[in-house]
Amino acid sequence: MAEATCCRVKSLADRWDCSPAKIRRMIEAGKLPAIRLDGMVRIPLSAVLEIEAKTEWPPTTSHASAESQGAIHGTSITSANASLRAARIARRLN
Repeated sequence: MAEATCCRVKSLADRWDCSPAKIRRMIEAGKLPAIRLDGMVRIPLSAVLEIEAKTEWPPTTSHASAESQGAIHGTSITSANASLRAARIARRLN
């Protein structure tokens, strides 16, 4: 089976722990490239990986050990979710 080269809007929203509407707004604002084919919207995996690579991971804060154990506030956190949260915090600080 061939490796996927694009993501669906919902798949990317799940990966980044946000709403599909947020992904669509990013596409409309030109912050996320997309391919539109006969009503379908697909995001190139290369663009997703590029955006994720721009975020600092793993975090250098003291919370890194707790995150790696999934023990922040009693919830588990995936690396994709943590990357997105780190990016959100970085944007707020700038």
